[in-house]
Amino acid sequence: MLDQMLANGCFDLFTAEQDHPFGVKLLALCKEETRKSKDVQKLRSGVAVFCGMVQFPGDVRRKVLLQLCLLLCHPFPVIRKSTASQVYEMLLTYGDVLPDGVLEEVMAVLGATAWDAELPVVRAQRNRLCDLLGVPRPQLVPKPGTG
Repeated sequence: MLDQMLANGCFDLFTAEQDHPFGVKLLALCKEETRKSKDVQKLRSGVAVFCGMVQFPGDVRRKVLLQLCLLLCHPFPVIRKSTASQVYEMLLTYGDVLPDGVLEEVMAVLGATAWDAELPVVRAQRNRLCDLLGVPRPQLVPKPGTG
């Protein structure tokens, strides 16, 4: 429902201002709701909301793009594929949020990558997208007791 409200411009008033408190709070709530979730439907809904939130300029947009990049390497292949597909569709609508000359390459990477492949393969493509989108590459955090 929230993703549809974002898509239909219900929050356009808040997207005019960089880092509007509404966008900041919405991002924090969505991150918390999807963090460590194993509920596929909840994660898919979260991806849809993140995609709609790309309309919010400034730091919110950068953090939303980072969240989407993180989800491109989710342990569940179905979430990776769904995220790539939703990001592709989002960029068809909001491609102007990207720097000039980047959109075409981002779309090519999203469309040509087998997002259900092994994580090391997918991670390389995700890192390429991070570079193109201007967001930091996520770092693998070793699990306690493995280092």
